[in-house]
Amino acid sequence: NINVLAVTMDLEDGSIKQPSGSEDASKFPRNGKEALTSWQPHVVYLEGGNTFWLHHCMAKGDEHEHEPWMQLIKDACACSYRVGEEARRPALYIGKSAGAIIAGKYVETATWKGWDDPSVVPGKKSYEDWKGEIGLNFAGGASFFPHMSDDWNSLIDEKKGSLPPNGDLYCLQEW
Repeated sequence: NINVLAVTMDLEDGSIKQPSGSEDASKFPRNGKEALTSWQPHVVYLEGGNTFWLHHCMAKGDEHEHEPWMQLIKDACACSYRVGEEARRPALYIGKSAGAIIAGKYVETATWKGWDDPSVVPGKKSYEDWKGEIGLNFAGGASFFPHMSDDWNSLIDEKKGSLPPNGDLYCLQEW
């Protein structure tokens, strides 16, 4: 038997919600920082939604700890390090839709379809404000375009040249 513990973390306020896998509350992190550090997650899954709001929440992080979630997620998923005497392996990052875009080097691919509203983020009200905005950069400089289908081929041809040079674009097929 494998016991899987899981929590949902609210990136806006760092709170932990929906613990599952045990009735023992002491087995779960008390806050977002613990969830990404001392709890040692094996998987970090970022759901879809508004890419701009997700990026905003990740960049601002926990207001009490003054640490951006973006850096804590990078550390949890991309670094091998020691926690006390134990060696820690990086967690697997899985991103869906907005979570996939955030995994790339640049998040401006979220501006191409016009699906997400940038005006939800203070100070970044237009698509133009998001040009060159950096994501987690988990794929060696590549950016991601999710929900790809043949309908988007001409848009991709038009827009891919607007990304800064020296990076690939991975179009993630819609199934």
